[in-house]
Amino acid sequence: MARTLILGVDGGGSSTEAWLAELGAEGAILGRGAAGPSNAKAVGLASARAALEAAVRGAFDNAGLDPEPVESACLGLAGFDRPEDRAVLAGWADETQLARRLVLVNDGDLVVAAGTPEGWGVGVIAGTGSIAVGKASDGRTARAGGWGHLIGDEGSAYVVVLEALRLVARRADGREPVPAGAGGKHDTTADPLTVRLCRALGADRPARIVSALYAPESTRARIAAMAPEVLAACAESPADAERLLRPAGAALAEIVATVAWSLGWPSGPLPLAAAGSFLLAADAVRSAMLDELIARGYEPALTDVPEPARGAVVLARRSGE
Repeated sequence: MARTLILGVDGGGSSTEAWLAELGAEGAILGRGAAGPSNAKAVGLASARAALEAAVRGAFDNAGLDPEPVESACLGLAGFDRPEDRAVLAGWADETQLARRLVLVNDGDLVVAAGTPEGWGVGVIAGTGSIAVGKASDGRTARAGGWGHLIGDEGSAYVVVLEALRLVARRADGREPVPAGAGGKHDTTADPLTVRLCRALGADRPARIVSALYAPESTRARIAAMAPEVLAACAESPADAERLLRPAGAALAEIVATVAWSLGWPSGPLPLAAAGSFLLAADAVRSAMLDELIARGYEPALTDVPEPARGAVVLARRSGE
């Protein structure tokens, strides 16, 4: 008997992942494909479509199957969650004959589906960008954040790195001292944050940061990719962790609490699913987020979701059954 296929896709500002599975075979993933970013707001529609097509094709190739329309496909994509965006996405899916049934959601919805026990609660993502989405048991939804790097993305890798670079610039000018124990009051050569970010940018001293940072190839994704250097520097300097990481956690807690409040949960138990490469790697940010939520009266039950594409498969399977 022929297998009935379903597809789950998770696309964001850093990468796109597609999982091919069989309907009714809980947990059975047949193939996985990966590609570059598919956030159209960040990389443009053409590049986003190319990434989606590459990831889907890769999933079929990995499964040893020729591409064909699947029974149900769930696409959870950053930057594609408003009505006009969904119209474009649906048009692409029809054009490529992706699926007989299409489910279009925000990438945060995948996190809720994959990381909450009953399929309801709040999902928070902090990778290149940030957003929080929620779903109540009666199907009501809410969201906060997700406004992009120009006016939002608080608590994300991009914003934290940008704040770190601003701090490096102020120290290079002498407007702020380096942390205690890092050398002289204005000795940036002994400042872990300055040293690590200069090295990541290929700058031999802070004055060269400008050329590296404003070069055409210095994209938002490249800046966000320096987050591990900021985390490493903060591990050496508690003062920098307090300055950069705790505010990031508090900002994420704010969007989580806003979503929870919108769904009628002003306090108490809160199923919370966390995703995004930055949030999952930054223990100090996670701790600060939980501390702030507890201070607001919540009892967060946190589940990490390292693979949100699993949530896309869950939603595709539900729609196809």
